[in-house]
Amino acid sequence: MKLSLKLGSGPEDFSHLPPEQRRKKLQGKIDDLNKDIHKEMDQRDALTKMKDVYLKNPQMGDPASVDPRLSEIAQNIDKLQAEVQKFEGWLAEVEERMPSKSDTHRRSGLYEAQSTTTVTNNCAQDRESPDGSYTEEQNSETQVKANINPTTIPTTAPDFDEDFDDDDTLPTIGTCKALYPFEGHNEGTIAVAEGELLYVIEEDKGDGWTRVRRNEEEEGYVPTSYIEVNLEPNAKDS
Repeated sequence: MKLSLKLGSGPEDFSHLPPEQRRKKLQGKIDDLNKDIHKEMDQRDALTKMKDVYLKNPQMGDPASVDPRLSEIAQNIDKLQAEVQKFEGWLAEVEERMPSKSDTHRRSGLYEAQSTTTVTNNCAQDRESPDGSYTEEQNSETQVKANINPTTIPTTAPDFDEDFDDDDTLPTIGTCKALYPFEGHNEGTIAVAEGELLYVIEEDKGDGWTRVRRNEEEEGYVPTSYIEVNLEPNAKDS
């Protein structure tokens, strides 16, 4: 991952801007970097669980095949966290020089109120603390995000042995959107990209896998926790 931080004109620390505008720019950059960190952490957790599945079920894949990607993600997280510390240092300098923090306190309270109703959209804004103490809020955001988006790979293989190779084409019962990338190296699974839209042809039978179709040639299973499913009304009623 290449970090492109010098966007537009002006220095990286936004020192050419007035204090309030500079503070907002720095806070926005910190929020963006933390979102990238959480995204990398989600992928790391998913790959760690996938490796655990491979260890328990060697026939599904080689555990060692996951290690290079895990190493790459760890390096990315280290780089991103170093960038966050750098921008937080600049932000602390700006806030120390601000003439009054009353407005910052008010704004922080507003963000906190918003986050209680729309956690997924506004939880990153809780970090706008006038004291520069971001650690607890970051930890709580990680906790909330982990609860909202469980990227759990099922520990058992999808139940496709009996009917997966049937010639009959299953009808579409809904659509789904991939919330996370899935490599789909195992037999019967299908690789999907984050944000990709697919057709659902078989619901989760309770084993943690959903069967999807990309086109007439490509279909397979993906972890149910990796997708957001929208079934057609008649499929839900049946």
